[in-house]
Amino acid sequence: MRGWAKAPDHHDPAAVAANTREFIEHGLTPVRCHSCLTEVRVRKASAAQTSVQYSADPADTCPEFAALVAAGAVGARIDTCPKLRDSIENAVATGLLAVPDA
Repeated sequence: MRGWAKAPDHHDPAAVAANTREFIEHGLTPVRCHSCLTEVRVRKASAAQTSVQYSADPADTCPEFAALVAAGAVGARIDTCPKLRDSIENAVATGLLAVPDA
C-alpha cells in the first residue's frame, strides 16, 4: 500500500523541517499595530477566524499585554490587544490581508 502523498519522509529531518515551516508560515501576512508598532503575522481562514503569530513575547513589545501580565494575567490566555485587533481589521478593510470567501 502506498503511503500518504503529502506526508514527508520522517527519516529526512530537512523534509520534516520544510513541511513544518510551510504549515506554520503559509498564508501569513505581516501586520503592524498602529499603536505600539508591534509586528505580528496574521492569517485569516474566514471572516470569523484569525490566526496571529508573534515573533517575540507580546508583553515585551505591547503596552496593553504588558499591563495585563503585570496585573497577573497569563500571557498565553490573553485573547488579543484591542488596538492590534483594530489594526488587523484595518488590514482586511484596505485589502492588505485577504479573507477567503469574503
